[in-house]
Amino acid sequence: MEMENMVGEAACGGPFSEAEPRNTGIEATGSSSKHKPRLTETNWDLFRLFFSVARTGSVNRAARDLGMSQPTLSRRLKELERNIGAPLFFRVSSGVKLTQEGQDLLRSAEEMVRSFEEFHRDLSLRVGHRSTAVKISATEGLTKHWLLPRVKKLRALSPQIRLEINSTVEQQNLATSDLDLVIRIGHPGDSELIGRRVGTIAFGLFASDSYLAEHGAPKVLNELVEHELIGSTAEYGRLHNERTSQITLLTAFNSAANARSTLTLMPVVNHFAATAQGLGLAFLPVPFALAEGLVRVLPDDTAVLDLWLLRRRESDLRRMTKQVWRFLEAELTNTTWFVGQRSAQKRLQRVA
Repeated sequence: MEMENMVGEAACGGPFSEAEPRNTGIEATGSSSKHKPRLTETNWDLFRLFFSVARTGSVNRAARDLGMSQPTLSRRLKELERNIGAPLFFRVSSGVKLTQEGQDLLRSAEEMVRSFEEFHRDLSLRVGHRSTAVKISATEGLTKHWLLPRVKKLRALSPQIRLEINSTVEQQNLATSDLDLVIRIGHPGDSELIGRRVGTIAFGLFASDSYLAEHGAPKVLNELVEHELIGSTAEYGRLHNERTSQITLLTAFNSAANARSTLTLMPVVNHFAATAQGLGLAFLPVPFALAEGLVRVLPDDTAVLDLWLLRRRESDLRRMTKQVWRFLEAELTNTTWFVGQRSAQKRLQRVA
């Protein structure tokens, strides 16, 4: 016969509280309300322990199954009995049996366990679905010319991967967009993100063949004021925080834009289309503009801005996100594509 060390001697006394007065839940006239049973404050874990003892019919066996000591389990069951205000078990030769209150609680506990198991299964499916999704934010140019050509490689990382790419130059609110990874040009800015500077991207001035045929190309930066201009560097999110007053190209372009009527349009991706239509000169990322077939003017005047790969700290818990992070990091740091042309790299003027 298995000995139940914490079993009481009578059904009415309960197996876990022989020497302790029990709160029956009946409040005497004039007594304080603090003596009422506080079932609503009972820890859910106590019900889990109760369910294990009720299922095995033994405190000792339940303790072994739960991986805890028998005295600890008995102490937790006494806590549950105190909260409920009634005995839940009485001693039998084979271990313990449920009192009437225990049987009532078991029926409720079984319903709770079933509900929790259903919830857990549903949550696992939803968590699994989100864990295979990697949400990336990048600018329109980065998405079109750099990220999309690498999607096949990204998909090869795992057959379960689901990519969600949000193409925008705007810095989104991470709390509402639930992004995992961000590729950002310019100052990272957002304290919600962690990451590293993975390289630089060259910016220059561009026009279309048709515009140059009609207006000619500027020979020096001072001549920009004589040309039609598209947009301004301030429209590139936080580029204006990169101490642009110290950068000759950016300063000259902004000064010329402020001195005459300028075509301003958003999002910034439309600057490429407007330039291709021959509407003026635009300040654009060199590799993206070249890929669009635009013509670079004043090629010796270049600004190089930092390229950042950033992530939410919480996303590290997702294995798929970590895989994609490592892939993007390797791709971004092992290329000179963003500079535009290797031979011009020494002449580039870097952001301080």
